[in-house]
Amino acid sequence: MKRHLPLWLGILLLPLAAAAQPQYRDVTAGAGIQFTHSFGDQHLSSILEATGSGCLFFDYDGDGFMDLYAVNGCYLPGISEPPASGAPPMLTDHLFRNQGDGTFADVTAQAGAADPGYGMGCAAGDYDNDGDQDLYVTNYGPNTLYRNNGKGAFADITKQAGVGDSLWGVGTTFFDYDRDGDLDLYVGNYLDFDPQYRLFYAADDFPGPLAYPGQPDRLYRNNGDGTFAEVAKAAGVDQPGRAMGVVAGDYDNDGDQDLFVANDAMEHYLYRNEGNGTFRDVALSAGVAFSTNGDASSSMGGDFGDFDRDGDLDLFVPDMGFNNLYLYEGQGYFQDRTADLGIAEVSGQYVGWHGDFLDGDNDGDLDLFIANGDAHRLEDTQQPLYLANVPDPRGGRRFQDAGRAAGPYFAQRYVARGGAAADYDNDGDLDLFVLHIDQPSVLLRNEGTPGNHWLLVALRGQQSNRDGLGARVEVHAGDLVQTAERNGASGYLSQNEPRLHFGLGPYKQVDLLRIRWPSGKVQELRDRPADQVLAVEEPAP
Repeated sequence: MKRHLPLWLGILLLPLAAAAQPQYRDVTAGAGIQFTHSFGDQHLSSILEATGSGCLFFDYDGDGFMDLYAVNGCYLPGISEPPASGAPPMLTDHLFRNQGDGTFADVTAQAGAADPGYGMGCAAGDYDNDGDQDLYVTNYGPNTLYRNNGKGAFADITKQAGVGDSLWGVGTTFFDYDRDGDLDLYVGNYLDFDPQYRLFYAADDFPGPLAYPGQPDRLYRNNGDGTFAEVAKAAGVDQPGRAMGVVAGDYDNDGDQDLFVANDAMEHYLYRNEGNGTFRDVALSAGVAFSTNGDASSSMGGDFGDFDRDGDLDLFVPDMGFNNLYLYEGQGYFQDRTADLGIAEVSGQYVGWHGDFLDGDNDGDLDLFIANGDAHRLEDTQQPLYLANVPDPRGGRRFQDAGRAAGPYFAQRYVARGGAAADYDNDGDLDLFVLHIDQPSVLLRNEGTPGNHWLLVALRGQQSNRDGLGARVEVHAGDLVQTAERNGASGYLSQNEPRLHFGLGPYKQVDLLRIRWPSGKVQELRDRPADQVLAVEEPAP
């Protein structure tokens, strides 16, 4: 008969389970990154200024090292307070080129990526299938599509491509929803902000999201000739909402990518891809429209990941309450397990913005990183969270606060918004960049967990889209089996690096790597050594 530890004893032993957590070290200054997000004002005086921005890692120059893009705000006449003297500073987004030696160079101007708008989110993808990463930036106002010319520079081709609407764009993602081999683009729009409307509860300092009507989102279908067609209404994704983060993922494992939209102060949308060019919102029946208490939370983003290693995608959604972890139970249904998995008791005191599944210690189990920050005041700083995936003495797995073991950064307080994970130094573990508002943003180097092995998988499609977005990858190493999907954007207005990362624990070899490409092809590779970046190309048609 299977016996379990007494619950009280298991709880006492939990700190031992988290003792081998990775150490994250702040290397921002030494890496040459200088970025302080500005919202164009001295203090938060509107929901626009408080919303903040995202960031992403991508390899824009194709040299095998992950570069960094950070989105900025700017001064806006009529919204920002006029400066005390002189003209307001000229602010732009920033592109930092990874020089391959642990340092970055600010190449914003020479690369032509200095978007001057009031920036929100960003996404990278090879929309024209020419072998390099293009860049899309959402703004309060016109969005921007930058085409990568393959020579270290970008060109603004927004008007030619037809993707520059002037709503309040926030979360965005590239994905191939119709599986025709090129990347389409989804843009989540927030609300109809009126800077003249000033009716609010005094303790909030400014009106919240319920003071404004929501906006409809946009879906741009790639025509395959460098242009896009806006098809949101025809595809069934044009209902108004207050979108923040958006994430694509094949939650029902039927071969096409679905779409989760985290809405602010209202129900979420889960658009199930019907496989015929249309979507159907199934959030209510799937159990992800609200939290377990039926609350319409102020949610910020979302991330898909197989937390319990059962072969399907679970969903983590940070919000202004206790956050939500929805475990996929099969048959199209999720269950909110936030409380019994240990997340609610740790995160309830914070306002969660960015949340990511990641295996920080390379043990084969997905941990959680959560960036927190008050939504109204700069002085109300909050600690970030690193939640370790540990054995539950009652059976299964749960999360435990491991911030004290993960480095000094987790003992400090910030007003954070977006974040992104990448192995920027190619040493096999996932590092972090966290975007703070009105404070310097931070690059955290993962110092690693000795004895644990890893694999990075870089996909390249042939019949499928070049990025392999939507591919599902299964890795077998000994008794360790993991499943991951190549997705675009994740978390809050941000995007992680494009290579799929797998921690392998003690295993020095991958016995089987199985890839189901968006085209439907299934490819298998066997007996591959661990501790490498493995480039895999889809078999030719």
